Amino acid sequence: MKTFGGNLKIIPLGGVGDVTKNMYVYEMGDDLVIVDCGVGFPDEAMPGVDLVIPDISYLRDKKHKIKAILITHGHDDHIGGLPYIWPELQVPIYTQKLTAGFIRAKFSEHNLPKNKILEVALDAKLKLGVFDISFYQVSHSVPDSTGVVIRTPAGTLVHQADFKIDWTPVSGQVTDVGKAAQLGAGGVDLLLIDCLRIEKAGFNKSEKSIEETFAKAAEETPGKLLITMTSSNVSRMQQAINVAGRLGRKLAVVGRSFENNFQVARDLGYLHVPPHLLVASDAVMSFAPNKILVLIAGAQGQQGSSLSRAANGQHKQIILKSGDSVVFSADPIPSTESAQSALIDTLVRLGVDVYYSAIQSDLHVSGHAAKEELRLMVNLIRPKYMIPIGGTYRHMKEFSRTFQEMGYKKEAILEPVDGDIIQMGAGKISIVGKVEVKNVFVDGLGVGDVGHVVLRDRQVMSEEGIVVVVVPVDQQTGSLGGEVDVISRGFVFEQMAEGLLEEAKEVVKNTLLGHGGKVSDWRFIRRMIENELEQFLFKATERRPLILPLVVEV
Repeated sequence: MKTFGGNLKIIPLGGVGDVTKNMYVYEMGDDLVIVDCGVGFPDEAMPGVDLVIPDISYLRDKKHKIKAILITHGHDDHIGGLPYIWPELQVPIYTQKLTAGFIRAKFSEHNLPKNKILEVALDAKLKLGVFDISFYQVSHSVPDSTGVVIRTPAGTLVHQADFKIDWTPVSGQVTDVGKAAQLGAGGVDLLLIDCLRIEKAGFNKSEKSIEETFAKAAEETPGKLLITMTSSNVSRMQQAINVAGRLGRKLAVVGRSFENNFQVARDLGYLHVPPHLLVASDAVMSFAPNKILVLIAGAQGQQGSSLSRAANGQHKQIILKSGDSVVFSADPIPSTESAQSALIDTLVRLGVDVYYSAIQSDLHVSGHAAKEELRLMVNLIRPKYMIPIGGTYRHMKEFSRTFQEMGYKKEAILEPVDGDIIQMGAGKISIVGKVEVKNVFVDGLGVGDVGHVVLRDRQVMSEEGIVVVVVPVDQQTGSLGGEVDVISRGFVFEQMAEGLLEEAKEVVKNTLLGHGGKVSDWRFIRRMIENELEQFLFKATERRPLILPLVVEV
């Protein structure tokens, strides 16, 4: 067994056991590099939350050690966290041309300087402290996707984020299997590899197959055709452009994220749009419906997205009618299945024809390697150890089972969780400890100021309602200074439950009388009112609304 020189720490801050918010720390001595900095999406248990980003608490006292952030490709689950996290770290960002363009657009939106976003050639070699970094090309659903090779005194690692083996990609960028074989011949100690599609037997179809699916939908649609997909899926955008041009439909792009990425990809030469094909979103309704194709944001069913607003009749420029069609060319990620399903239901109720994966399998081709593609890549790279990344726990387990069947020992395939410290050194690789990580929520302009207590209160209010108790108190004597008022919202209809609310007032008065009618410690009394009223209301209704006692001095 190889003996490593010194100890290297690898800490996933996001991306293991989770499909989103990818972020990995590689640390050795006084040097540290980060790979990817993604964002996640809220689920039903996170009301009001816009985004979820990795927890960088571990990095805060190590900023002086961070040499760079390396970005593998331009999807939001790998770059979306940068506008929220980079301002605190202020380190160089190294990536390929298109990805750099996407990041610059995000930084412009957030009024951040762009001078540390650095483009590197595919054959570039970076010396970052003890880390020797190089890149190689892979196929994915966005051009300029890469694998990252990290050579250290402790050994050689390959960080292979999202990829697939596609011999005829729309972008022309084929996975460099020759480079993978060279790496294998030179010796790779640890491979971190995308496992999201491990459950899919065989090989994926080529991305190019999607164009004919779009064309068929356009031919079958007498009205407007809307296509929604991941907003950075440039290869699929190009196929929609091709179909629009071929079938005589004008093309509109709707949704901020879509518009930004479309413009960046077009300006940098990654999208080819025929002259006069593109029209502004506010001109859509002026064309005959069968002469329009719309690329629209909202494939995951996100509330407030352009597609969601159009489905609910709230979009000023896109009005949906019977005869229109919507194509979902993206499978839901694990946290958004119910949101996408609800949006599809809303569209169907409008009389719109909806194409989605549950009823038609050729609407989406995954950008993630299926089982045989993973076997091929692992056989080429031949690592001693592996860590499956970018999937849920079931994907990690299936990955481990698959490669144990191929001869890998169980202990050679690590299954960490976010925050685990993986140590590489002293002749082995193992999980040796853990750092605390939690979800950090972005809510409007606030980053990290919404915690689990706030989410719990929001959840209670959304499910059980709120009861506000207004208690007037004489500021001179500390005694009750008027009538107690009990107001409910989302709990019971007040006009139908006057008796219940009157009884609730008596519970509050009795709680005060139980303490002599005069109160000096209002913090204690608020808690007592909350407890007594909660018990009373649960007994009467079997519901637990959020109870908010307010003391007003009179």
